[in-house]
Amino acid sequence: MRRLLLAGLLIASTRAFAQPAPPPEPPAPAPAGTGSGSDVDISPTPAPEPPPKPVEPPPPAVVPPAALNASEQRVAAAKLCEAHDPKCDWIGTFSSLERQSVARALEARGLVIEPQPWGKPIAHVIVYNENVFAEANWLRFFNFIHFTTREKAVRDELPIASGDVWDDDKVAEAGRILRDPLYSSVVALLPIKSSETGKVDLLVVTRDVWSLRFNTQYTYQQGSLTNLSISISENNFLGHRNVLSAAALMDQGSLAVGPLFIDKNFLGKHLDFRARIDEIVTRQSLDVVSPRGDHTPTGDPKGWEDGGGFRHEGRDATVSLTRPLWSLATEWGGGGSFSFSNAIARSYFGTGIRSFDDPNTPEVETIAREFRYKTWSIGANAVRQWGTFLKQQLSFGYTVASQHPELLPNFSTDPVLRADFIKDVFPHDEVISQPYVEYSFFMPKYRTLRNVGTYELAEDVRLGPSFDVSLAQALSPLGSTHTFTRPSISGSWTFPLGDTGYATASTGTSLRIQPTDNHDTIDNTAQVSGRIVSPPLGITRFVFSTSLETRWHDTQNAYYTIGSDSGLRGYPINAFYGQRRFSTILEARTQPLPWWVLRLGLVAFYELGGAANSLDEITLYQDVGLGVRMLIPQTSRELLRFDVALPLRASAGNPVSPHFLAGFASYF
Repeated sequence: MRRLLLAGLLIASTRAFAQPAPPPEPPAPAPAGTGSGSDVDISPTPAPEPPPKPVEPPPPAVVPPAALNASEQRVAAAKLCEAHDPKCDWIGTFSSLERQSVARALEARGLVIEPQPWGKPIAHVIVYNENVFAEANWLRFFNFIHFTTREKAVRDELPIASGDVWDDDKVAEAGRILRDPLYSSVVALLPIKSSETGKVDLLVVTRDVWSLRFNTQYTYQQGSLTNLSISISENNFLGHRNVLSAAALMDQGSLAVGPLFIDKNFLGKHLDFRARIDEIVTRQSLDVVSPRGDHTPTGDPKGWEDGGGFRHEGRDATVSLTRPLWSLATEWGGGGSFSFSNAIARSYFGTGIRSFDDPNTPEVETIAREFRYKTWSIGANAVRQWGTFLKQQLSFGYTVASQHPELLPNFSTDPVLRADFIKDVFPHDEVISQPYVEYSFFMPKYRTLRNVGTYELAEDVRLGPSFDVSLAQALSPLGSTHTFTRPSISGSWTFPLGDTGYATASTGTSLRIQPTDNHDTIDNTAQVSGRIVSPPLGITRFVFSTSLETRWHDTQNAYYTIGSDSGLRGYPINAFYGQRRFSTILEARTQPLPWWVLRLGLVAFYELGGAANSLDEITLYQDVGLGVRMLIPQTSRELLRFDVALPLRASAGNPVSPHFLAGFASYF
């Protein structure tokens, strides 16, 4: 709720501070170390050299025609820079929000842009970390309780350093690495005139998001707070881009509370260390909901929300230490992980728990689909990366995993009902011990977009083909309950659409080769999907997504769901389920409207989808709706989302009436 309170505070404030930052002008040189941040990586001034011959200044940057919109102007500026044109306007390649941060950095450090950095060695890497509240208004008061990211923490994540020759691809990769939503909103890199003849400086501008805060992620649907993630967190512990928090994850039935620690550069060796431990308590005693929407009390013990106190129901933990392939030049990676969970698994339907009716009895039972689920896993892997035009990766690993479901103590004592519930609801009770090998490749070609998933902040999409194939072999002699082979394969191709859009097609399948009854394979899955992001058409951008997923010969009692926040916003939570799922979504998203320090926009959407046990049984449902999106860059890169959806067809227990949803991040 912290973000909502902050949003209200921002909106209630006067517009007097809404004036955009002026365009940067070449200021007088300032001493190193001024501005936000203190330990600038600038070497001592070299010994005097003979004055160089006068060099004719480059032609002034060409200002894009006023007839072009903001997106078209950025594209025009980027094309000049990509072509190494002397008229390249580096400032013009950024959004208005990013330009304001760059302008403040240039003014604070007394820097001048180098229009032609290509082929020149980098003399210095200058890092300028902006405070959360950088605009000249009263909100700057709150910066004193925020640790601004240390410059060394930023440099440690850069794949480019002093002494390297300016390389557009490496500079772009550095931006992609730094654009972590946990720590930064704005990330901008550009060349600066160096004090050393024949060289160039690299300026890295970042803007922190609020780190010492009460983080929230939530979903509000069907008049209920169904999901909530909160934490009292320092997302930038001592300025080192580490996360240290006391976190809570809540769904409709339970609340998990415990500490969380993330260090992406553990011991300064590009090691990613993560640890989390949770105590799980009951949130509330839910009703059992039938397919027609009828509610029946479960009789489960009450939780903290309905007067039962903090009733313990389980715990979980996860620890991992990995060395990821953190840059395209990284050759080796690997790591290990351990996790365990002892919790209650629940299948939700609407604002309650989905019911189970035993097909082998004449009575109509309303048994809650819930059970105790104990799992643990341990694994290790190593990966080798190589290639230039195509990046190829070969991984070897070994995992051991266990899953053990149990009936809850208050379950019926009827032996027939118990046996049928175990047969029709439980996943396998088994241990899987398996070595595996995996090969993949992708084309390291990227496109930077804005105003797709967030507002005016750079987003990266990888173009070209990608492919992944793996083979795992579970073996009884190694402790596995069953011996089986698990091959999987997936691939995708992303095509550019114009200068600021793209289209992606992907598919994949996985089999478990284990002869059982009348089948040679079991627990098989496959999916095919597509996504289209159009270039802006006036003030609107269209985003389209479609997918078809299927399971067959399933023995794990797994199924797909769709409804509300998982698709079809006009219908109840997980309203439809089965072995097949189809979903199509089309959104028309407006470009953002700057208002004070916020960015606001509108969305209109249409959805079509359904789920059932076969394609012939799927009934397709439709809804339409409108939404509002808001970005508060001081707190997160993610948008606040508010939607109202109207179903175009009634379903069981769901009349044609508007549904309201609220949450974070773009819907898809």
